[in-house]
Amino acid sequence: MIEHNLGFWERAVRLILGIVLGGWIIVNPPFGWLDWVGLVAALFLLLNAFFGRCYLWKMLGISTKEGCGEDGLEEC
Repeated sequence: MIEHNLGFWERAVRLILGIVLGGWIIVNPPFGWLDWVGLVAALFLLLNAFFGRCYLWKMLGISTKEGCGEDGLEEC
């Protein structure tokens, strides 16, 4: 299990983007394969926002969590 690596503002932006993307796709049927890909992306954005973890950022060594070095690259 990885530590939290997303800061408050990044979590807020991901939450808003996930809600907007998911909502926009749901209210504009019919569903195609691209819509399903968008829904999965929206789900991942929402999960990142709720749990404060991003596995891609972890693999790249990035952290935007407050108090994690000046450039955000230092381990927390």
